[in-house]
Amino acid sequence: MCEERERFMNKLNLKIPFILVCLLWTHATFAKSTWVLSKHSNGIKVYVRDTPGSVIKSFKGEVTVNATLTALVALIDDTKVYPQFFYQCKSAQNIKQVGNNQSYKYITTGMPWPVKDRDTIVHSVISQNKKTKQVEVKMKAAPTLMPIKSGRIRIKKMSGRWLLIPMGKSTKVIYEMTVDPAGSLPKWLVNTMSTDMPFNTLKNLRTLIKNPKYQKAAHTFIVN
Repeated sequence: MCEERERFMNKLNLKIPFILVCLLWTHATFAKSTWVLSKHSNGIKVYVRDTPGSVIKSFKGEVTVNATLTALVALIDDTKVYPQFFYQCKSAQNIKQVGNNQSYKYITTGMPWPVKDRDTIVHSVISQNKKTKQVEVKMKAAPTLMPIKSGRIRIKKMSGRWLLIPMGKSTKVIYEMTVDPAGSLPKWLVNTMSTDMPFNTLKNLRTLIKNPKYQKAAHTFIVN
């Protein structure tokens, strides 16, 4: 009996590592599905992929612009122009600034009737890789920083980033976002948020970045 039990335990011990590897591989595959090209027009590419637990697909938009890192950081951090910059942005305001590279912004996103507008508090952190000079602006929801406002639905789960990659005289801009809009949304609106939002935002970026105030901008913590 003891010998049979020992043989059974040895076989089980051999199988457990294999089972764990399969489980981990399955989880990784599910958590990060492959990016699929959703739209390619006017020099702008938009990719989407499924997001576990959300009806809205994660998106990634890409465009290359003739602008410096400091110009792009100045635009991305300029809250006043968000309604002209971010697609469907209704209003935006600074709540809190932490040093040169961190900020909290309150943003409302307009929705077509009868869907309620969404709002979110976005915590942004700007950093630069000293070797590659790539700039990353990480964004994450901070939903408890302000009280809930009536008539709006608070977005509690959101994360994303801007990645600015210098390419000689131009810069490759990558805009990624994963968001749970909270509450139910019609299917057509879900599709709009996944594709049209990054596409039009990058289209607006390409126009706004031409403004001299961004072209002449300088940051002590960003090196071109």
